[in-house]
Amino acid sequence: MRGKREVIRLTGDVPSPANPPSGCRFRTRCWKAQDRCAEEVPQLEVRLGDHPSACHFAEERPHVVS
Repeated sequence: MRGKREVIRLTGDVPSPANPPSGCRFRTRCWKAQDRCAEEVPQLEVRLGDHPSACHFAEERPHVVS
């Protein structure tokens, strides 16, 4: 049985693949974006055991078990 998941609704502009934004390419649609995201590309890191994430502000979240 799967646990409940938080629904994330994306807003903002979809970045152009031909002319991507500087820094994090997802920052134009991210609710956590800050100045750092425009300046630095986040490194891909493994989080939550085996879940890769490329975000300066990714947070560890416990697995939801019901």
